[in-house]
Amino acid sequence: MVKEFTLMTAIGAVVIAGLYMVIFSLVKEPNRQIINALIIAGAGATYWSGVLGYYEFPLGIIMIYLAFKGLKDYRFLAIGWLVHTVYDILHHLYGNPIVPMSPSSSAGCAICDPILALWLFMGAPSVFEWFSKRTSH
Repeated sequence: MVKEFTLMTAIGAVVIAGLYMVIFSLVKEPNRQIINALIIAGAGATYWSGVLGYYEFPLGIIMIYLAFKGLKDYRFLAIGWLVHTVYDILHHLYGNPIVPMSPSSSAGCAICDPILALWLFMGAPSVFEWFSKRTSH
């Protein structure tokens, strides 16, 4: 049975992505990239609940590789969030949610993760610098 997905779940996911980018914009480079790599590595273990059986384990291996490569290139971290999105969708449809008390949390994560991936593909720019450049023109 597919879990309920609401507009509030989608809005919440976008807000969480925005907050993530704002918070990490406060972190100076190279620490911003290093911390994001650590988060990607950790995201590989978030679904090791056994619900999808052995299909859970490749995510951890893939994410550790992407995190390592992401220490030098943000694009690998972006790919990590896109890979995680696939697992978000699988867990929303067939498995346990990423947050046990929130049935649609995996679906929300599937919205949040690609937004973070886009930001990382851009090189994780500070949103403060980004908006200051746009308003100064």
